[in-house]
Amino acid sequence: MSGIYSLLISPEHAELVQGDVGADLGQGFRLVHEQSQKRTGARWYFYAERSLSKPEALHRAQQWYDSSGHPDWPGLAERA
Repeated sequence: MSGIYSLLISPEHAELVQGDVGADLGQGFRLVHEQSQKRTGARWYFYAERSLSKPEALHRAQQWYDSSGHPDWPGLAERA
């Protein structure tokens, strides 16, 4: 598997969407991190609601992965 993914992170949950949807999100979300998966080349964009700090958003992203086990997960090279 490889591709482009957006993880939309809110205080309540995280949702995976195929593609980079940043241009369609409006003012409620901001890009907090982007990273490629070295093995597959998949590109990930992490968008969080503005109420979340970057460390909170990345923590929630890791929690999402821990429960989903997505095969193209890039790991998180930058945590804050």
